[in-house]
Amino acid sequence: MVVKIRRQGNSLAVTLDQNTLEAARLREGDLVTTTVRGGIVMLTPVEVTPRARTNVLEAGRRVIARNRRVLDRLANDDHPQAGAGRR
Repeated sequence: MVVKIRRQGNSLAVTLDQNTLEAARLREGDLVTTTVRGGIVMLTPVEVTPRARTNVLEAGRRVIARNRRVLDRLANDDHPQAGAGRR
């Protein structure tokens, strides 16, 4: 199959047809790395775990671990006092 290289903004793009995408097991939104060997451009699928999400989860786990006693006491308090501290 012959495809045309087209301008897309400040970059150039190649459009892949559905049969090519299916054969490569790729779909819209997938991430790929590009390599060139002997003038042949290769696309390799990659999976990336978002770093921000991982950092947020780890930070949350650390906060919970540091405050475990307080959180357990709050979770076991069956009778919260309505308006406690307000008069």
